[in-house]
Amino acid sequence: MATDKIIIDLNNKMLNEAMYTQFALNVRNLLWDMHFAGFDTPLSLKGTQEQINTFFKALKGEKRYMDSYLKHGLNDSRTISDRHQLMNSVEGFERETGLRWPFKN
Repeated sequence: MATDKIIIDLNNKMLNEAMYTQFALNVRNLLWDMHFAGFDTPLSLKGTQEQINTFFKALKGEKRYMDSYLKHGLNDSRTISDRHQLMNSVEGFERETGLRWPFKN
């Protein structure tokens, strides 16, 4: 669970392996805190309004898919639908920011 302030710069196109690993860990920590609702995660998110919007849309999509998977299982039609919505959100994030979403299979 994240306790330190998470800083994410969506304008940073020079992500090397270490920086990308940190980006993935930051997103994972946000998801973790969302899963256990009630944790207040200090966050500084830098980018254009559209970049920020697509980031949160993809993050919420991850949460929705994760919840659906845990509740209904992997092969349920609701889970499959949530996965398709997540994939669309991730594509929008990647197109808007030029960054790769850390949990893309």
